[in-house]
Amino acid sequence: MHWTRGYVTDIGYTAHFYREMAPAHLAFAALISGRSPGRALNPQRVVELGCGQGFGLALLAAANPQIDFEGYDFNPEHVAHASRLIANAELSNIEVVEASFEELAAAGRRDPADLMSLHGIWSWVSPDARDAIMSIIRQRLQPDGCVYISYNCQPGWASLLPMRQFMGDTRRRNPGHSDMQISLALDQLTQLRNGGAAYFTANPPAAAHLDHMLKQERSYLAHEYFGADWEIMPFSRVAAILGEAKLGYVGSATVAENLDQYAVPQALHEMVASANDIALRETIRDYAANKRFRRDIFARGLTPLTKAEHRGLLERIRFVGVRPREDFKFTFQGPLGELTGKEELYQPVADLVTQKPVTLEELRALPAFRNESLGTLLDCLALLIHAHQVFALAPGQPVDPAPAQRFNRWITERLKIGRVYHSIASPVLGSGLPVDDFDLLALSAVFDGRNEELSSITMHALNIFKQLERRPQLDGKPLTDDGEATRFLDDQIRPIMEKKFPLWRRLGVI
Repeated sequence: MHWTRGYVTDIGYTAHFYREMAPAHLAFAALISGRSPGRALNPQRVVELGCGQGFGLALLAAANPQIDFEGYDFNPEHVAHASRLIANAELSNIEVVEASFEELAAAGRRDPADLMSLHGIWSWVSPDARDAIMSIIRQRLQPDGCVYISYNCQPGWASLLPMRQFMGDTRRRNPGHSDMQISLALDQLTQLRNGGAAYFTANPPAAAHLDHMLKQERSYLAHEYFGADWEIMPFSRVAAILGEAKLGYVGSATVAENLDQYAVPQALHEMVASANDIALRETIRDYAANKRFRRDIFARGLTPLTKAEHRGLLERIRFVGVRPREDFKFTFQGPLGELTGKEELYQPVADLVTQKPVTLEELRALPAFRNESLGTLLDCLALLIHAHQVFALAPGQPVDPAPAQRFNRWITERLKIGRVYHSIASPVLGSGLPVDDFDLLALSAVFDGRNEELSSITMHALNIFKQLERRPQLDGKPLTDDGEATRFLDDQIRPIMEKKFPLWRRLGVI
């Protein structure tokens, strides 16, 4: 059998960061579920199985220099990319190895792991590979250790499976490069939709999904839809398989999904509450939200918490805003649709967390919460975290910001040659922050030692465009006049300097 085993290798996977994989985020997600975070609260070793390009793992290593990280991927192109990133950012707490899951399982034990993660792996590998993954977990995960695992699930995929079949058939009948095959499949599906094919007219979710696919990276779509192995598993089956390695379900890394008032229609709350086992309860939740992707946390040796223990762990967590105060919004996209928070509760929380990291007790002392329950405050924090506006900080001493800043500098250096990464490392968060192209241009000027004056940073940004033989664009049209381009860049960079530079400094980014 060829080493690829039917996996897409002619086009590299995307290089993204997923905050659900940050240890501090996983610890809070466990606590908001009422469960112990176990070793995720203060891990010493984190292992990612199937680390892809290694960007997310390297970012976490940069943001958490006190933790040792390991990554494994069978694609040498991915491992080479990760190794270059690690070397150029001078990260000493991370190792990335080229190995298949079967090879890794056969190699036997290494140092025990506190946290193991598999993002976008489980649904896309063969049964033999899943068996090897379970062997690795049994060998390496410590008692009280956690596993983060994401995968496609039912029933949300039920109406979309024919599209995946169509795309696979298109690939098999049209030899060539994966990006060409993806474009051909999307063109044909679009032609079917626009021509009034009954599959789309009778199935609005499929039409909406096609619109979403048309906006996604071709490299992501190739890996999502073209692999030889692709299996949709219900939660009950995943939980049963992981149960063979003594793993029990903790909660969802998508924080709002742990709160039934936001994740389940009111009429079904009693049905969920009366479910007599976890598999049935989670299946009801999946049907209630028509879920098609899960981000689960499992633990080896679940430790029930008393009310006092739970409260004590929550009181060790601090909360900090991760966007400028004026950019906070109190409408949230929840699992079932849009939610609107009460401004009289959310505004004082936003005011405080954007000044400094704060504890639960400091937030409870706010006048708005003196007559409110702890649950009300936790709900506010959960939705703000769910909406990427607040981050929960794990307890511990401040870490050295230098690795994260070296990593971020390297990200801005790559921008100059046209390779763009849309996340940066924060040593305060132990996680990453999203950035756009203009953010990166402004950061590049800072790391290059430019004066923090608008004219200096704008000129630096324009010079990068020229190096890349590109021009800034307005409404899809290139701005060929330097004066016009400078005024446009001024408008983009001014709010970054005013609002984001202070935030990034507080979070140790620069």
